Amino acid sequence: MTIRHLLNSLILALLVSTSTQVTAETLRIGADNWQPFRFIKEHQVTGIDNDLWQQLSKKLDIKIQYIHCPWKRCLDLIKTGDIDAMSGLAWQQDREQYIHYIKPAYFTCSTRFYVRRGEEKRLQNQVQLNQLNIGMVRGSAYYPEFDQNNRLQKTQLTQESVLLPLLALGRIDSYIGTDCQADFELARSDWHQELVKAPYNPEGNTPLYIGFSKKSNWGKSSQRFSEAIRQILASGFRSAMQQKYYQNSE
Repeated sequence: MTIRHLLNSLILALLVSTSTQVTAETLRIGADNWQPFRFIKEHQVTGIDNDLWQQLSKKLDIKIQYIHCPWKRCLDLIKTGDIDAMSGLAWQQDREQYIHYIKPAYFTCSTRFYVRRGEEKRLQNQVQLNQLNIGMVRGSAYYPEFDQNNRLQKTQLTQESVLLPLLALGRIDSYIGTDCQADFELARSDWHQELVKAPYNPEGNTPLYIGFSKKSNWGKSSQRFSEAIRQILASGFRSAMQQKYYQNSE
């Protein structure tokens, strides 16, 4: 083989290698601890969302990488395109400016408020919210009347787990959460006898979606992901997750 042929072979091999790397691009997913959707322990992610991402990974032949970040930080990163995707996203109009939501929703929750046992009368209707200091997770979306009400006293923290002891200790009067997560966490906490759902029920459903950054090239694959999610849901994903994660939560 001449030197020229050898050089041509090396260049061809390099081009093939480069093409393979582009094809095998990794989907970077922002993840915080939000049980039972995301359990993070020793840099490993498990839970409902991971089960979904793993099925999507196999079905679409893609690689995934979790980037650990508090919820608000994850939103900042998806806005700038420093991560490609997130799961557990409730729809919010301002988020739609930088997130491409993938339909259908893969799970649906209800928004509820939690109070100390014996103080249920403090929160029986929407008007009484004006008298309370309400804990919430910074950057979260719950329901429009609450999200857009800037007159309410809201104590914003980085994660749900901090809200339970604050309420039990009287540092806040109530906290808001989505029941598919909040009920799970409360049932397994040290405060499951002390804290209860408030009588007031906003009666708002919160569908959860995965979403892509509008600055990520993965947005071009949204139709593939949408069809894959439909197939996964049709195979009984929601009932399987209910049985796997919730059957012993009460």
